[in-house]
Amino acid sequence: MRGDAITVMRKRLLSLFGTAALVCVLAPWRADAAPMLLADLATGQVLDAEEPTRIWHPASITKLMTVRVALAQVRAGKLTMDARLVASPEAARARPSKIGIKPGESLTLRDALRLLMVKSANDVAIMVAEHVGGSVEGFAEMMNREAAELGMRESRFVNPHGFAAPGHRSSARDMAVLARRLLLDFPEHRDLFSIGALKLDDTVMENTNGIIGRYPGATGMKTGFVCASGFNVVATARRDGRELIVVVLGSPAAAERTLRTMALFDAGFARGSRGPTLEQLPSPGQGDPPDMREVICGGRAASMGENSDPAPVSAAASSPAEGAASAPVLASAETAAPQRARLGPRETFTPLAVTIHRPPPVPPATKVAQTAQPAAKPAPAAANAERPAAKPAAPDAAKKPEAAKRSETPRGDDGAARVTETRPTAPARPAETPRPSAPAKPAEKPAAPAKPAPAAPAKPAPVAAEKPPVERATAASEEPPQPSGGMLNLPPRNPALSDRSR
Repeated sequence: MRGDAITVMRKRLLSLFGTAALVCVLAPWRADAAPMLLADLATGQVLDAEEPTRIWHPASITKLMTVRVALAQVRAGKLTMDARLVASPEAARARPSKIGIKPGESLTLRDALRLLMVKSANDVAIMVAEHVGGSVEGFAEMMNREAAELGMRESRFVNPHGFAAPGHRSSARDMAVLARRLLLDFPEHRDLFSIGALKLDDTVMENTNGIIGRYPGATGMKTGFVCASGFNVVATARRDGRELIVVVLGSPAAAERTLRTMALFDAGFARGSRGPTLEQLPSPGQGDPPDMREVICGGRAASMGENSDPAPVSAAASSPAEGAASAPVLASAETAAPQRARLGPRETFTPLAVTIHRPPPVPPATKVAQTAQPAAKPAPAAANAERPAAKPAAPDAAKKPEAAKRSETPRGDDGAARVTETRPTAPARPAETPRPSAPAKPAEKPAAPAKPAPAAPAKPAPVAAEKPPVERATAASEEPPQPSGGMLNLPPRNPALSDRSR
């Protein structure tokens, strides 16, 4: 009853006193009140709000700023949507929610931003930060500069994924400012915030934003969850030419977050756009956000983990899975069952494919050694290469003495070899190999016809039996041999003696 009375009084004050009354009404009524804001996207006018400037843990709705910084770099020409982002060991070690990418694997920036909005992947958020800002710390500085330019007074970022950390904070008003400027400044990238499901390899991942595919006219945006913040959402919807923004922070369950968002949309479309603008809302000053860990997770924080948003990971899972994911933070399963029953059916999405680019596998060390082994055997190849070269030399060497022997063999007029050719030392002397003088001198052959008649050898027959054939031939000629080129020009042999030498 008290809550209904406060709502009625606030609406009356808004109609009577305008902005001044709103400042008074927006003061915190309860210490554990969760912030909420409903605004018109086109005009920025606030239609309804509860503690819109209270500092809060943003959780994974932080990734809206991560996307904003990346898109600003694309517009500046410093980056393209097809740029390849490589996973570092730090990205691979990120806590869930994640896609499980490994060091060295990569994604295009386009697929990375899609995974941020649908799967809320923390490992992908680190990949974007390291590629765009050089490091997580450098990217956080870029996020804070962008927030200051947009007039986000309560926001400060220390990481790109939204895990609770000292100094990491925002507010419902600041998140509405960010969502509005994203859609107005980058209309060509609106489709990033309304994807129903993605398919990575064989896994289909459904969007964690429960209004997509369930609330008529829903156009998307982003959810977030850590135990310290509760279940957060930034959502947009269009009807009758109007588009509204809803920010809900600190819901105790995912299903309750979705139901409250849809109720705020219904109320906003039912009334006109009247009220102060987002910039006119007062700021409460600096401070630390409340820690909702005990309220949201209680003793189940360790079992739940600091997930960015427990959500369906299969396209087959629909509204029951969203309620089931939030069941651990509710009082009991009986409390969760009505929440699931009140959620309407969700349409079936055709998943959009995203791709992890994996480097070629590195072969094991044993395979590398086996591959290198054939190249490491040059010695046998060299030995085999030398053997063919040595083989042709042997026949040449064998033929050379024979050729030399033939060239050195003195021949008579009848073509028979002389007795002097039978000397065993002649073939072994390489110095005599080039001596072709005996057959090469035809000028001294006319001396042969001056030999005596055939009867002459019969006179010294007794002497011929006692002397060598060479001496007898010399005596028969009665003419001393003439030197020719260092070799004796002997007269032709007796045919009978030539037959004996054979």
